[in-house]
Amino acid sequence: MKDDLIEQIAVKARKVIERIPFSKEEDIKISTFIYSDPITTYETRTDGYYKIVNERGNVREVRIAQSSDEMVDYFVEQAIWDYAFRYELNHRHKFESNLRQTHEVMEKCYQYINPARKFVKQSYDDKIHIYLDLFEEYRRIVQEYKKKYPEKCIGRALDDIDYIIQKKYTDTPGGGMNNVPKSMNLVRERILRLMQYDLWLKNVLYAYEKYYSLLKRQEIRNV
Repeated sequence: MKDDLIEQIAVKARKVIERIPFSKEEDIKISTFIYSDPITTYETRTDGYYKIVNERGNVREVRIAQSSDEMVDYFVEQAIWDYAFRYELNHRHKFESNLRQTHEVMEKCYQYINPARKFVKQSYDDKIHIYLDLFEEYRRIVQEYKKKYPEKCIGRALDDIDYIIQKKYTDTPGGGMNNVPKSMNLVRERILRLMQYDLWLKNVLYAYEKYYSLLKRQEIRNV
């Protein structure tokens, strides 16, 4: 059952969203009822406005605004956050925190609504993203090499290539890593050998050394 006051507030919030020139094109929208898992609805009560989350019968309630203006702001920010998150998934910058790009997109949207609102922080923790993206790039490169030069994939070089392709550096049943730096050290041993083994590998892999160096500098700063 829809809450009439919530729907009236949503109309105001949609008018705010319309100030963003690309809001229709990018489908930036206000939702007062999310039929998913969990189901999310909103209610008006005497002491404010509540978000109701129903996760398979387990219901959580939280007051998110005390006035209608605050509720408009909430709907607007939620819609922009959802769009920024979708945008980041489809246009992700590698080797940096996904939160950085999400905040950049949110600020871009708010230029048309409230330019004083700032989201981008001075610094972000990019470390885990550098780790994970390096693993993926190393794997992609050796897969390409194995396909392109199968005759060269012999002996220890083949063992090193398959070690990376098959993600043997992971240490959990689901293919995760309990100790990411340790897993990277295991991969790096093989990457360095492969760079010595073949000039093509050396040239392609060398382009990613700057990210590994950045990773090590961050680790030193955190000691």
